[in-house]
Amino acid sequence: MKKRIYSILMACLLIAALAGCSKKAETAATETTVAESQAKDTTAAESQGTTEESKADEVSTEAGAAEGFTTFEDPNGVFTASYPGTPKEMKQSVPSGNTTIDMYSYMLEQEDALYNVMYSAIPEGSAADPAAMLEGAVSNIPYTIDESSDITLGEYNGKELKYSAPLGSDNITFYHRVYIAGDYIYQLQAVSATGERTPEIDTFFNSFALKK
Repeated sequence: MKKRIYSILMACLLIAALAGCSKKAETAATETTVAESQAKDTTAAESQGTTEESKADEVSTEAGAAEGFTTFEDPNGVFTASYPGTPKEMKQSVPSGNTTIDMYSYMLEQEDALYNVMYSAIPEGSAADPAAMLEGAVSNIPYTIDESSDITLGEYNGKELKYSAPLGSDNITFYHRVYIAGDYIYQLQAVSATGERTPEIDTFFNSFALKK
């Protein structure tokens, strides 16, 4: 893993997603009708049911992958997630309107994989509709989205994405989850050396839980 380059990419993606929340969500919110919202809820419920069936089929594989993972709780007591080691905390302050937003990142880089959880407050002035904010965040990721699906985290809606970013003559495949929960946006990102979605990535994603 080319650690410095991956770190820069992660920071850029977070900034882009936050920009999407603050700049595009208000317009998207005005276009969301009650019928569309209900349709999205139905789709999310169906998607969750399918996901649960898939998890049942793969439980033995994921259990094996989880053997090297331990539960990590961030120092602010915001979330827990399982990593195959101890992640490094990074904090970055980014201007947003007349204020700044503190973004927290907990990243673990290995020779053949990368796992990252990021969160920050939603910029003031963003639309109140979580679905609109999600669409705004996703639309600002500066790469072509190969796959996108609706997901949930308890009562909160989210998006799961797959996309590739160029790195020299190679492409990096990112697996990315985004959640809007209350006044915060949470993001999980994972990369494997082969570009494939590994059982370890599933272990990392499925372990994420909010404390607040």
